[in-house]
Amino acid sequence: MKPYLSIILPSIRPERLVGLYESILKSTKRSFELVICGPYALPDELQELKNVKYIKDFGSPTRASQLAANFCEGEMVTWIADDALLIEGALDACLDEFEGMWLEGERPKAGGNVLVAKYYEGQMGSLDRETLHPDKYFKVCGSPADTPSVSEDWWLFNIAFMKLDHFRELGGWDCAFEGTWCAHTDLAIRAQIIGCTIKMAQIPLMRCDHMPGGSGDHMPIFECQPKYDEPLLRERYWSNASSRLIKLDNWRNSPPIWLRRFNG
Repeated sequence: MKPYLSIILPSIRPERLVGLYESILKSTKRSFELVICGPYALPDELQELKNVKYIKDFGSPTRASQLAANFCEGEMVTWIADDALLIEGALDACLDEFEGMWLEGERPKAGGNVLVAKYYEGQMGSLDRETLHPDKYFKVCGSPADTPSVSEDWWLFNIAFMKLDHFRELGGWDCAFEGTWCAHTDLAIRAQIIGCTIKMAQIPLMRCDHMPGGSGDHMPIFECQPKYDEPLLRERYWSNASSRLIKLDNWRNSPPIWLRRFNG
């Protein structure tokens, strides 16, 4: 029997996965699968679970996400980070809200409905993990994609809930981007260009840690986002925000080894 929800997780932190999985169990009563892609083997506790899939890959985080998307079987899809813990009951609350968007009179003209969600964010190891940014933080305005051709009121897709069929019609993520932030933003722009109906969830979904700057294992992201991903995003949408066709297997065009992290 196929799960209701597929949860995509690009991961380099196997030591955090058991706690993350347990937080999902406390966050939803619906059936789900956790589809993990990354270079390191799963903890023993997860290896025998029928609702956990693992794909081994040494590529970039965006490539890992796109690879995982190819193995999803749920009706719905979302994505999370491996430095996060889901809030108890929040996943079900978000799914309830998403399902409510499909009531008569709220159907989108094109592209399907999308629910986006906020998250608490704090520094790794800090007791202060309760920073919840205002709406503006979760919109294109003020981001590297804040270009003349893109609406500043458009939402970012750092966390988003979609029908899996609609996600695949959009092609998923463009693996020309290395880090997931710009890849999520590019997906958000493409979705809103074609008329997807977007709504912000009433409650945040998870609590995330954050390694500042290039500390810990964050250096590859700290390097790739400002030096490569952000210039590419601005180039794509500076003068023309038009829809682009992305293929679900575009991960094949990205390097199988992400040299920013695995250069030895």
